[in-house]
Amino acid sequence: MQEAEINRREKELIATVLKPAEIDRQRIETLAAAEKQRLIAEAEGQASSIRAQGEAESEIIFKKGEAEAKAMNVKAEAYQEYNQAAVLDRLFAAMPEIVKALAAPLANVDKITIVSTGNGDASGMNKITGDMAKMAAQVPALFETLSGMPLSELLGKVRQIGDKTPTPPAAPMVDAK
Repeated sequence: MQEAEINRREKELIATVLKPAEIDRQRIETLAAAEKQRLIAEAEGQASSIRAQGEAESEIIFKKGEAEAKAMNVKAEAYQEYNQAAVLDRLFAAMPEIVKALAAPLANVDKITIVSTGNGDASGMNKITGDMAKMAAQVPALFETLSGMPLSELLGKVRQIGDKTPTPPAAPMVDAK
């Protein structure tokens, strides 16, 4: 009888203490595994989001760089085509200002007193006009320095730059019968 009571108590303890503890342990392990899976899924989602954002940003940077390179190529082609014409235009447009700047000191002269010792062409009024002619003669050399080309060559290219007319097609051959 005592042994039966011990067996009954043991079964009762197993049923009341061990089984609920085992069930509780399994419940906690299942919740922990579920939490672990949730955290892994969140981390993977965040990593995927960051990766997608980085790829989108790199694509934007690439497209922007590609567009800038195309724009630079277009500018380079335009500059190549109009480079000599632009240089000539700027130089010739600036010519009056350059001559004006060269003559500015003379414009400030109110009165000239000439004292000459009579050395022929290099004295008196001839000296003043000769100096003015020398200043004017320096303008082509100044243009050559600014453009890097002789003025005669620049002027020779004016026709080439402006000559964009297509050559007329050759007349068709007609058989004479």
